[in-house]
Amino acid sequence: MAEKEYISYEEINAECKRLAYLLAGKGFERIIAVARGGLVPACILAQFLGIRKISSISLASYNGEARSDIKCLVPPDIRMDEKTLFVDDLYDSGSTYRYLKEKYPQTKIAVLFSKNPEAPLDFPAAEKAPGRWLVFPWEFEPVAVDKGR
Repeated sequence: MAEKEYISYEEINAECKRLAYLLAGKGFERIIAVARGGLVPACILAQFLGIRKISSISLASYNGEARSDIKCLVPPDIRMDEKTLFVDDLYDSGSTYRYLKEKYPQTKIAVLFSKNPEAPLDFPAAEKAPGRWLVFPWEFEPVAVDKGR
């Protein structure tokens, strides 16, 4: 199991602010959060950039800590163009990034962190060690719910 690095909300906020300075004035009018990891950063970026048009796409490429083939669980329901910005938390293997670029080539993607210094990112991301498992503050064990209620 990989060594874990815990990311704080303060670090998330600082990285979102840094990205907002890079994105300001680029003409983005809508944000699509890559669920689940990109939901919180997308909300923070939208606030910093004054963007109110926010949607999401649900992609899955992990089952727990095990990587799997990427699947689109819920596609976005809005028009894609150069004014659309996807937001995700992490560039790891690059599968999510490549999927989005292939499906929506006219859009740009902003990620907070990258484990690959050679990644072909649209905007710079904070670099993290490739061998570490990043744990974001919104990640925790699911609560067992009694569905009989």
